[in-house]
Amino acid sequence: MKKIIAIALCALFINMAVPVLAIEAENAQAVNVEHLKLPKKLEKQTPTDVINASVEKTEIVSYNTLPVTFGQEFNSKYAKVGDRVEFILAESLYTKEGTEVLPASTKLIAEISNVEKPKAFNRSGKVYLNFKYIELPDGTQKEIKAKVFAKKDFLSRGKLNAIGKGIGSTLGGMAVGTAAGCGIGIAAGAVIVGGFAIGMPVGFAVGAATGLLTPGLYYKAKAGDKINIQLLDDVIIEK
Repeated sequence: MKKIIAIALCALFINMAVPVLAIEAENAQAVNVEHLKLPKKLEKQTPTDVINASVEKTEIVSYNTLPVTFGQEFNSKYAKVGDRVEFILAESLYTKEGTEVLPASTKLIAEISNVEKPKAFNRSGKVYLNFKYIELPDGTQKEIKAKVFAKKDFLSRGKLNAIGKGIGSTLGGMAVGTAAGCGIGIAAGAVIVGGFAIGMPVGFAVGAATGLLTPGLYYKAKAGDKINIQLLDDVIIEK
């Protein structure tokens, strides 16, 4: 009789425990759709901010954009194919709902796949990156596919920066431009005073035109300079 009662009690406890275990399993697998907290400007530009969060893992959906900083000083003048470029999360990334997505000091590691030097007519140099993996502070690595999030998916200085460099370096306090303009004014038969008056704008135009023929800029960055990186595949971070 005692054995029968014991068996019955065991069966009862098992029947009570199974639903509880099932609920806990469901809760562990439940996924909450959350949204990455980003600076306002980047939030408007990025195609998505969706993060799938559960008790066991956090999934960063593809096309999320991560604001990072250069981990070291960088100058494309000295860059070579195969060189490693390190980007760092200066602060932890959270969702608007409060879930930590990536901790501070997480690294995004890339290798240089191609380097183009600056060319004439202010065409700046270009640096193409092949992103390899995310490295968490504990050393865990996750392979990624990603790109620079900008109008072009490579590192380069804009043409306006290059043109500004050309004019600035050519005129250098207007000494070069003014001298050239005065020379043109005098050659045209103007008096010296008139040559100076005409020479400055003419010289500026000549200096600017000359500046346009110079090569563009190398890409330079200091450690801590900000840049945005866009993921091209989902990244899953286990907890």
